Amino acid sequence: MAHRIIELNFSVGRLFKWYVGRKEKFNSSKRLSLGQVIFMRRFSVFFITLVMLVLFGSCGKQPQVITSVQVQTAQVQNDLWLSFYADLNLGAMTFPSISLPVIHPRTLESVGSVELGQAAGSKNYIKLSANMSALAELRATQGKLPNGNMIPLIANNPTITVNLPSNAKLYITLSETVTAIGVAVPIRQFDQIGQSVPGVNFFPVIGIGQVVATAGLFTSRNVGQNGIAVVADVSQLVSTQDIYSSQIVPLAQNQETLNQVQLDYSSQTPKENHVNRINKMIYDLNARKARLSLH
Repeated sequence: MAHRIIELNFSVGRLFKWYVGRKEKFNSSKRLSLGQVIFMRRFSVFFITLVMLVLFGSCGKQPQVITSVQVQTAQVQNDLWLSFYADLNLGAMTFPSISLPVIHPRTLESVGSVELGQAAGSKNYIKLSANMSALAELRATQGKLPNGNMIPLIANNPTITVNLPSNAKLYITLSETVTAIGVAVPIRQFDQIGQSVPGVNFFPVIGIGQVVATAGLFTSRNVGQNGIAVVADVSQLVSTQDIYSSQIVPLAQNQETLNQVQLDYSSQTPKENHVNRINKMIYDLNARKARLSLH
């Protein structure tokens, strides 16, 4: 199914470019025949439906924003570094090329980065590189998305939250058998969605290889609290014992937390009328080929 989605997304991208070109040509014409007008109206309805099916309707009517993931680990001076890369299908919208530093809140040392950018094939990506051993010594509390809602997958489990520039957040949830990570990035252009549909989480959960992941949007009426988040359960690829190998004391301090984590694999989907309004605004951003920006 994932291969079919990728192929369909590529076809829709080509179709979108053709549609925009034809529409601009028709708009520049002083006179349009009745047949041309009817064709463009009917095709517009068809195209909107097709885009919504691809972005927010593939596989059981759930959005498939995340299309692939890569997870790698490396031991650097007894610390475990994690690299997590996710390809995202945002239609005709594009991320800015930007890197947000991950700063340890106590030592103020750089312990990683979160990168956003454009990948090949009209896709966008989020990449996290982090010293998990250094961050694992921080105390875990209940984490929230920037809009105040529950984090998908992670839910109400004790979570290490690291504040990033532009009000972005990094989440790490650990137990003896669970390693989950997440990144939330407020997007300026999504503030208008929050004004129309505030307080919403839209996160489908899917399995990609040995990773269970979700990518979607969160909204709020407050400016700067609307955006995109990616969360993944990488427990089958990342060992908690490797993360804590050089942190014996913090391991003991977090023992109670390590024993009480249970992830929530249910998708978060808004009411149907909210979905329809979100779809319409996402389509408008796609029609404008919006270049997304951070706060």
